[in-house]
Amino acid sequence: MALDVIVIVLLVLMMGLAFAIGANDETMATLVGSRSIKVKTAVILGAFLVFAGVVFLSAGVGKTVGASLLGSEVEYNVNMMLAILISTIIWLVVASQTGAPISTTHSLVGSVFGIGIIWAIQEGQSFFDALNWSKMGSVALGWVISPIFGFVGAYLFQLLVNKFIHKQKIGLDGLEKNEKGFLYLLFAAICVSQVSRGGNDSANALGIMYGLIESGDLTEGPLTVGLLIIAGIMLALGLVIVGRNVIENVGNNLIEMRPSDAFSIQMSTSIVIFLATVLGLPVSGSHILIFAVIGAGKVKGESPDKKSFRKMVASWVLTFPVAAILSAICYLIFSGIL
Repeated sequence: MALDVIVIVLLVLMMGLAFAIGANDETMATLVGSRSIKVKTAVILGAFLVFAGVVFLSAGVGKTVGASLLGSEVEYNVNMMLAILISTIIWLVVASQTGAPISTTHSLVGSVFGIGIIWAIQEGQSFFDALNWSKMGSVALGWVISPIFGFVGAYLFQLLVNKFIHKQKIGLDGLEKNEKGFLYLLFAAICVSQVSRGGNDSANALGIMYGLIESGDLTEGPLTVGLLIIAGIMLALGLVIVGRNVIENVGNNLIEMRPSDAFSIQMSTSIVIFLATVLGLPVSGSHILIFAVIGAGKVKGESPDKKSFRKMVASWVLTFPVAAILSAICYLIFSGIL
């Protein structure tokens, strides 16, 4: 089928968003923070794993995100879609350049929120009619619950790891041997986590494709398979080209990590993200990982570096309103009002 120009533009922007999502992926941070591998190796390995996640695990969450967050009274138009895409891309790239891990889902939903405000003002309608509050509520619930699970899981895993190490009563040579063993386990957990993260995070971009399929503007077939593969490549490129900033910031500036500590953090993160991805639920991998780091640090009696943590929290708090403001401005520009 021949594609309209605007559909092509949306698909190109979808690839731009996929790149921006990859640029803000800090999943490999525990490998770097525990000095297990170098940053260059981490981003290359992460790129291959995230590509696999996009290709094999993105459909469920993508279809969830593709369902509209706007209310049933809202008549969707191209200007809205363009505004949401461009505002999300801008904020993700800006945050990634500063090394701040933010939530793609928060950015996307914040952008939709901004569109809802402008729509309500333009149409003289109630803001409560502008959004699908049931869908918004389920997404917001995932934002709250998943980091808690990440924290609790890492706390429990760290307790078990510490108990295992102390029970052995071995010297420094034995401890070093143990850490090498945990390094292999860490690699396994990282693989599961990064593949799951690729499937979950990429859905924020691929939701556009699934939305176009649902609207009849695209037909599932070789074209959509090709788009899926290209999106995976763009996510991987974002991680390789820009993502090292976020990986170094999270891995080196929160708490001191040995491979055993990183294993506790990554096991919790991988389980939560994998389950959410299989269930088709969009979650914030960044928030889950950071709270897992805090949970493991709690057991060790360590607090995260205050300066780095404040920077991350500030970026989290700013994400929703900044994305909303950017999308509102973009929408007004595309509508010819600004």
